[in-house]
Amino acid sequence: MPEFQTFLSGSNLDDFWYYVKWLLFFSAPVVMIVFALSAVSHLIDVIKKALKKSDEDEKDDDYDVYRY
Repeated sequence: MPEFQTFLSGSNLDDFWYYVKWLLFFSAPVVMIVFALSAVSHLIDVIKKALKKSDEDEKDDDYDVYRY
């Protein structure tokens, strides 16, 4: 009978966390940059919409509409 081995032994766990650490070390900055660029683009869209709406509001101020 072969000797019983567990998959998550001490050395296997050490190797696993070593590779996870390096994977996160190299991939996390890329992920953060992608999310930051996405957030900035959404922020720019919101600012553009707000400015466009304020311009439309100023155009509407010239007309006085009275309803009786």
